[in-house]
Amino acid sequence: MKRTTLILFALLLLLTGCRETPKEPLIVNKNQEQMIEKAQGGGAAPAESPQEGVDWYSRLGAPKSYETKLTSGGGHLTVTVDAQVLLPEGELPVARVSPQLFTDEDARRFAAALLGENIRCVDPLRARTKAMLEAEILQQKEDLDHWEEYGSDVWSGYDDKAEFEDHLEELVKEAAQAPETLETFAPTWTWEMLNVWTQEGKQQTKDRYLLLNALNDDGTVSNLSIDSCSEYSRSGVRYVRGDCSYIHFPLLGHRWPNELPMSREAAQTAAEETLQRMGLDHLACASARSVRCYRGDTVVEGNEYRAYWAFVFTPAVNGTPLTCTDQPVVEPNEYNRAWEYEQCRVLVDEKGIALLEHEAPCTLGATEVAAAKLLPFETIREIFEKMVLIVDNIADSYSFDDSYRITEVRLGLVTVPAQNGDGGLLVPCWDFLGAREPDDYLARLRDKGVESDDSRSFLTINAIDGSIILRQ
Repeated sequence: MKRTTLILFALLLLLTGCRETPKEPLIVNKNQEQMIEKAQGGGAAPAESPQEGVDWYSRLGAPKSYETKLTSGGGHLTVTVDAQVLLPEGELPVARVSPQLFTDEDARRFAAALLGENIRCVDPLRARTKAMLEAEILQQKEDLDHWEEYGSDVWSGYDDKAEFEDHLEELVKEAAQAPETLETFAPTWTWEMLNVWTQEGKQQTKDRYLLLNALNDDGTVSNLSIDSCSEYSRSGVRYVRGDCSYIHFPLLGHRWPNELPMSREAAQTAAEETLQRMGLDHLACASARSVRCYRGDTVVEGNEYRAYWAFVFTPAVNGTPLTCTDQPVVEPNEYNRAWEYEQCRVLVDEKGIALLEHEAPCTLGATEVAAAKLLPFETIREIFEKMVLIVDNIADSYSFDDSYRITEVRLGLVTVPAQNGDGGLLVPCWDFLGAREPDDYLARLRDKGVESDDSRSFLTINAIDGSIILRQ
């Protein structure tokens, strides 16, 4: 059964439920032009300046906190809400956005901000010296000595210890033939065309990419890749500092305290200054936390890890950033294709930027509505209490117990694909954020200090017309 069919079935259930049915129809992004008209109708005028602020609590009749407990009709899904209601300070618009293509000028600016002005490129096929390989061998020998404790998890791509020993032997041979130093050259700024394989064979596209491998003063090699795409994928930037080859942005939250000799404010300032040099000053901090990055994502005593400040930046309009969730894609349906919202993930330590991933950048286009008229909170609450027990409720379908806890209700912004057209539409939305209550597996992860960061949106509601926005 398609997701949209599920939603329509849910609407039929609402018509026969014991609670009063919301006055507004619960649609699924069916008619965006109609939604824009609703946003225009009787909406309050924009504030004279974004700094003056808007009292959304009074305007929408919203409380500062919201508590309730809900149980699904099948009895298997329980939703507990004990949440702050967080509202922005500026007017919320409806605006057009379009995917961004990067230019040569963009690439040079990104490279200068992340790699420095004097970039010394190296051949990616010869990007490791004898010293670099020998250091890697020492680390892998340590993993081999602790294969049973954590080594097999770190190197899970190898079937057994013997296979990993063969790999290590080949690495020793490679180190014996490796150069003492690396030959460097100035960047050529040559874009490569991206080819895609389909059922019809190899397809040449207009999508292109640029790779830079830069030698640092400490002998490590940093990597910067820039994609300028619109045909088969979206544009993006990925940077990894030379001494951080194994890290990635952690998807799970952590209860780790800050272990760095720098405050969150100092780390955020360092990240924001880099984004400004990159020309990404339209992004605002939407999430910040201290994290550990373990090699191989193996949280085991004795396994090596590094501490970082982790930030997520999203586009901001009138001081309100797009709501940050762990579901960056809005699902497709018969009206719209899938759409990924723009975000930039950054890891920072005392040395500076360790990792930067900027995905799905957009250019802000025409403003359809400067200050959208929104549904009152009471209507949103009624929609939530009915639909959260229906949308994605597989617990009743398969007869197993599931439980959500909602810890934050946030009014913000989301981008959805434009209806039957190119680009996207920026709209106000309500997100009900939290995490699943831990089962035995999640409980074991929590014992290791790993848990959800409560960035899962269990329901996203269009704040203008009450339609359900399906995140993926």
